[in-house]
Amino acid sequence: MTVKTFFIGLAASFALPWLVMVAVPYATMRNVEIPQFDEVDDGKTGSYAPVKAGRTGNGSAIYGAEGCAQCHSQLSRPTYAGNDLGRPNLAGIQKDPNLGDTRRESLLWDYTGEEFAWIGETRIGPDLGNYGRRMEIQAAEENTKIATALGVKVEELKAEQKYNTEKAVFAHLYNPRSDNDDSVCPSNQHMFKVVPVYGQGYENALASSGDEQIIAKPKALALTSYLLNLKRDSEVPYALNFARAKKKASAK
Repeated sequence: MTVKTFFIGLAASFALPWLVMVAVPYATMRNVEIPQFDEVDDGKTGSYAPVKAGRTGNGSAIYGAEGCAQCHSQLSRPTYAGNDLGRPNLAGIQKDPNLGDTRRESLLWDYTGEEFAWIGETRIGPDLGNYGRRMEIQAAEENTKIATALGVKVEELKAEQKYNTEKAVFAHLYNPRSDNDDSVCPSNQHMFKVVPVYGQGYENALASSGDEQIIAKPKALALTSYLLNLKRDSEVPYALNFARAKKKASAK
């Protein structure tokens, strides 16, 4: 082998992966057009522009900075790469009372408004792409149990009696073992602080001891808002809907 051949091979060994892993994907993704609804397939026209609620910007940044993406994914994988569409409430809801079957694979636009798409590195913890919807379902179930125990209707429950999803997330962030003994998630107690109790105290305080209570700092508030608004239930154009049982508008 000559020196020239060696250096050509060395350059190729770096250039080819760079071309395949960086250059081509970048060139492809920077020219992605906004998908459109089709009158025949979707029963309507217009651009697909998903709207996100919650603190998507800084909440997403905190999610990444705290290393959440190392153990949690936000990716409903294609059928050939896993069975995510068959996992309860992971890739959408099979029997959503308002939208029907919303299970589908993840799309580029699921990460709209975020600087990075936190698809995740592992699934040591559960996938969080549809976490907000799962928490809504859990809240509905818990409120039904509470109402049954009190002998009243769910709609008759007072705010302080209902299952509080925000407080539930606070509790997990502060001490992950509080709701799951097997959790390996690290505690994020640095996101909380102990303050004096004034009057009735803070509504979502984690705990009170005498004249003190534990409340969430701005980081915990932003991260919780972000997590509770992670949902995979938006209506997408037929051409982008990778659900197993997708149907055209004319077949519904």
